[in-house]
Amino acid sequence: MRIAVFTECYRPIVNGVVVSVQTFTGELGKLGHEVDIYAPAYPGYRDAETNVHRMRSISPPTRPRYPMALPYGSRPLRHVFAARPPDIVHAQHPFVSGREGRRLAKRLRRPLVFTYHTLIRDYAHYVPLPRPLVQRAAVWVSRTFSNSADCVVVPTGAVEEVLRSYGVHRPIEVIPTGIDMDLIRGTEREPARAKYGIPPGVTVVAYSGRIAGEKSLDVLLRAFALAVEKEPEAHLLLIGGGPWYGRCRRLADSMGVGERVSFTGYVDRRRVFDCLAESDVFAFASLTDTQGVAVLEAMALGCPPVAVRSGAVSDVIKDGVDGIIVEPSVEALADGLGRLLGSDDLRGRLAGRARERAEEFTAGRMAERLAGVYGKLLSS
Repeated sequence: MRIAVFTECYRPIVNGVVVSVQTFTGELGKLGHEVDIYAPAYPGYRDAETNVHRMRSISPPTRPRYPMALPYGSRPLRHVFAARPPDIVHAQHPFVSGREGRRLAKRLRRPLVFTYHTLIRDYAHYVPLPRPLVQRAAVWVSRTFSNSADCVVVPTGAVEEVLRSYGVHRPIEVIPTGIDMDLIRGTEREPARAKYGIPPGVTVVAYSGRIAGEKSLDVLLRAFALAVEKEPEAHLLLIGGGPWYGRCRRLADSMGVGERVSFTGYVDRRRVFDCLAESDVFAFASLTDTQGVAVLEAMALGCPPVAVRSGAVSDVIKDGVDGIIVEPSVEALADGLGRLLGSDDLRGRLAGRARERAEEFTAGRMAERLAGVYGKLLSS
């Protein structure tokens, strides 16, 4: 099969959608399929891969790192479509690029698959308009675009429930992104603790992902501050970058734990795994994530998670078996962290089971399921 993937963001941006697109593209290629990626042009960036096709874009002043596609009337794109007509069109967003993909699918009479990655209603604070208005618009966009697709893919059952509550009636398949075990475990490790000023021998709590408000990092930092009252040798490593970088630094300092919190800033994914491999516990406080890829990556490296109860982790963590799930509060998260920080035996037991659990979510298995959805649509 030849699949045309339309995404609102791609490299050099690093986020969950980009990781998902890269992961599925690689695994579908291993299965013998061809994938063409259509994404907005990023100023100054050139792709090494020949299967990445860039759409004209503009950079909004409010979010310069996320160029917006302007695909309509693009002659180069028309030539690509003519030379490489897809069997399946797969949109990753319901916005400009996704609508261009939908237009292409309709014109060529090809099935349209749509992956609903993000609960966009929860990201209304990024739009400079009244939040209730933006939230209502997000629900409308989610519902109408989903109902225009032949099949909707979601990462967890919890996201399926949300879409059904919005009024989505199209077929929905639950397929997580999966994790690239070869990439996670096959890299040559670089020392991480010394690089980020973490003393040898201390127990390290890690978080990886965007340093942003929707990740509830204020809850995580406050919980860590409570946990170190009982475990004063613990250290927190925040892996990633984002708009809350400075705010998190100030918050850590204000709570008196600044010297026990290290920040990596934006790092290559291989360096993320270096950091996780040298960590002992993974902390996850987000209520807005739709899937637990970061959690699974930590589990694959033997770093058992403590996570707040949410749709992102409900299908991933077995509470008390391969990780700990707590209620979404500072006190509950601090208690969960304290349980793991204070017990080498418990950490070791959960770490072993976490590795086993991660094996169930390999990228290859998930790609096979996605290819099955494509095949079903083409044969119907």
